[in-house]
Amino acid sequence: MTTNESVQFHMRFVTEKHQELIKILDELVVSLVGENIENKKKIGQLSLIKANDLKASISQQDSPKWLPSLIAGLQYFQGNTWKQTNLIGHLINNINQIKKHKWVFENPADTAFDFDSIFEHYKAESRLPELFNDIVKILEEIQASGELDSLVMVKGLGQVIATLKKSKDGSYFSLNGAWDFLITFLQNYMWGELAKIPVLGSAMEALEKTIKETNEEMFKVHSNVQAEMKKVVELEIKGLKNKSSFKFLEYDKTGAQLPDSEILSLNESV
Repeated sequence: MTTNESVQFHMRFVTEKHQELIKILDELVVSLVGENIENKKKIGQLSLIKANDLKASISQQDSPKWLPSLIAGLQYFQGNTWKQTNLIGHLINNINQIKKHKWVFENPADTAFDFDSIFEHYKAESRLPELFNDIVKILEEIQASGELDSLVMVKGLGQVIATLKKSKDGSYFSLNGAWDFLITFLQNYMWGELAKIPVLGSAMEALEKTIKETNEEMFKVHSNVQAEMKKVVELEIKGLKNKSSFKFLEYDKTGAQLPDSEILSLNESV
C-alpha cells in the first residue's frame, strides 16, 4: 500500500466501482436465465452504466482488456445486435477474469490525480448529456424555422450550435466554456431578439425550461466534483504544519461563476 494518500483514495474509488460492476453482473446472469424480458433489459442497462462508471474512473492505459469488450457486448445487447445467448456466453467466458482482476497502477508514488475521470463519472450519472442534446435540438429547430431575418443572428446561432456539439462530450473546462458561451449569447443577443417573433414562442418556452433544468444539473455535477477534489486534496496535505482549509472555486446553480439570478431570470428579459 502506497503512502500517497491521493493514490490510496483513487484505488478505493476504482475498487468500489469494480465491486459495483461485479454485483450487477451477478444479477444480470440470474436475470438472463429467467423469463422476464423487461427485467433483462433493465439490468443490462444498469450493467452498462456501471461498466462505463468504472471506465470513467481510470485512464485508458490502465483499462483491462475485458472492460471495453464487456461494454461493447452490453451495448450490443441493448441494441438487439446480440441475443441473450451471446451475452451469456461472453459473461461465462469472462466473469472469472472480471472478478479476479487486481488493480495495479504504475509508479503509484508519482500518480497524478485524474481530475477529468472524476468529472466524467459524475457527468455520466447526471442528465447533462441528455439536456445538452435537447438544447442543441431546440436551437437547430429555431435556426431551421426560417424566421430569423438577421444574418448576424443566424451566424451567431450557428456558432453556438457548433460549439455545443464539439464541447458537450469534452473535458470539464471544455463543457463549462461552452455553457458560458451559450448563456452569454442568450442573455446579450438572442433572448431579446427571438422573443419578438411570436411563432417561436413554444420553442423559446422549451429552451427556457431546458436551460433551467441544465442549470440544476451543472450545479449538482460541479458540487460533486468539488467535494471529491476537496476530499482528496485535504488527504494529500494532511499532516502539513499550519495547513489551512483548501478552497476551491465556488459555483452557483448556473454551473459557472455567475450570480444565480442572472441566468434563472431569463424570462424577465423577454
